[in-house]
Amino acid sequence: MKIYHPHKIKSAIFLLPFFLYEDLLLAVIMLGAGMLLMFGEKINEAINRLDWREYLFFFYMFHMLFGEREFAYLGLEPLFVTELVLVVLTVAYARDLFQIRRVLFIYYLIVLIGIGFAFVYFFQHQIDAVRDSFMLIYAFWVPIVYHVFRGRKHYDLFFLFLKLFIVLKAIAYSYEAAMILLGHQRITFEGFRFGVGYILPSLIVVAIFLPIKYIDLKYKILGLMMIPAVFTVFHRSIFMGIFIALAVIFVIGSHVSRKNILQYGVTSLILLIGFLLYYNTLVEVDIFNILERKTSLEEGNINYRVLSWQHVMEKFHEHFLIGYGVGRPVMFAYQNVFYSTVDMTYFEIRDLAGNAQPHNSYLNILTRFGILVFPLFLYAVFKPLFRLRHYIQQKHRNGTHAYSTFMLLVGFLLVMYVLAFFNVVLEGPHHSFPFWLVIGMLLGFGRAGNLTPKKVRIIRQIS
Repeated sequence: MKIYHPHKIKSAIFLLPFFLYEDLLLAVIMLGAGMLLMFGEKINEAINRLDWREYLFFFYMFHMLFGEREFAYLGLEPLFVTELVLVVLTVAYARDLFQIRRVLFIYYLIVLIGIGFAFVYFFQHQIDAVRDSFMLIYAFWVPIVYHVFRGRKHYDLFFLFLKLFIVLKAIAYSYEAAMILLGHQRITFEGFRFGVGYILPSLIVVAIFLPIKYIDLKYKILGLMMIPAVFTVFHRSIFMGIFIALAVIFVIGSHVSRKNILQYGVTSLILLIGFLLYYNTLVEVDIFNILERKTSLEEGNINYRVLSWQHVMEKFHEHFLIGYGVGRPVMFAYQNVFYSTVDMTYFEIRDLAGNAQPHNSYLNILTRFGILVFPLFLYAVFKPLFRLRHYIQQKHRNGTHAYSTFMLLVGFLLVMYVLAFFNVVLEGPHHSFPFWLVIGMLLGFGRAGNLTPKKVRIIRQIS
């Protein structure tokens, strides 16, 4: 009788959720490729060293980053996978979480404020009040992440996952391109919007510019596929976030990282131009005319954002001190028309294919929770930046790789900052998780000893 090694089963289970949110054929391909890569690069050994709480967290983190919306909304409303995992991890780490550290106090306070708003407005708006309050309640990911990433091995596993992310995203992107060329799928949104996600491709693009030891030349070359992937998503806030991230990394980085940015920057530009010329021959629209129109400040998507911000700020001025509250839409736009009064629920607006949220999470929180809460929220969001100077001063202490991983997290954080300014990010689980994830990782980065040189104890043996 053949006995399967439990470690192999543990690694296979890690990849099985692909079957829940990807095409069957693609899920099979990624399961096979993922297993080969896990054992070939010994990622499985790092996974096997995790206890069950850590395994659950990294399992959730991996698929939340990879699957985004498709994974986040598995389950039955209102109990999606995020809420279930959050409850289980809260119970599992209860002893650590009850010992409130000074560095984490602000996040507990933000969560309590969110719970308070949910309670006050629940009797009037029921589950919608709870749903809106999660804009703040999701900040509880920060203490959980802080306690999960308590050692170097946890950070190392996150950066090891970049190998899996690069390979599997390249497979997903190639699969979708093949389906489009074969006529089984259609290109949407005027020739753009391949379904490769937003967060992970951006993280991969930033990573290929840095000298991280886990990403050697072959992974960097494969990672270059995410340049056209990010471009075909054509989200201007992603371009801006990546550009700002690379600019900051160039300033605070070492000579090696600056050299990498210049080398891969030129390579990426050449690759992108070649891709556009070829891609323009495959689609029925003129890509370059679309690019010219969408880079104009008068383009409809940009105008929509500006108008939505104006409407939301009007609500803020009406409820300056204690906020507009939660549980009811703060705006209503339908077929590019904004309405001054909102008498419908979220579900009614959704059924009409309307829009009930401004594409700016910061303004949404300012309007809903008021001027008294907003400074606390900003302090929680920008708290990792207060530690940057300390970390930058230690950039030569533990080698190029350690500081490169720090710069990658800083770049990741900046991308999330920009995305939250132009999009609905903190309102839902799929994008709020990476937002709070990187904040928690940066807060615990020094504590885990990442920038501290490893000490080797030498015992002299006397014979």
